[in-house]
Amino acid sequence: MTEKLKIIEDNRGKLIEIFKIPGFGQVNYSTSKQKVKRGNHYHTRKEEKFCVIEGIAKIRLKSKETGEIKEIVVDGQTPEIVDIPKGWIHNIENLGDSELKLLIWISEIYDPDDADTFMEEI
Repeated sequence: MTEKLKIIEDNRGKLIEIFKIPGFGQVNYSTSKQKVKRGNHYHTRKEEKFCVIEGIAKIRLKSKETGEIKEIVVDGQTPEIVDIPKGWIHNIENLGDSELKLLIWISEIYDPDDADTFMEEI
């Protein structure tokens, strides 16, 4: 059996919602073009985990509660998981000279009527 997936594409890159499993959440695959920054939002319920699988990126996080700022540079040559806690504004910027490829786990399935995504710049 197969299931066709929708590719959501804009001037920043692509997004594919791959797995949506109740009780587990959702897994997405994202690409970002050179020098593109995505995000600048936070969630009140959702937690996320990012894993750069190809390219180099800077992930910036800012606590809504304390104002603490963290910057993490990640590289697909040495993959690692970066936790994005709820209540932290976050973005990811492609620092490399090629397309950035990213896997994202989200703790709940995206619901456009209750997205739990609030835009805010770091």
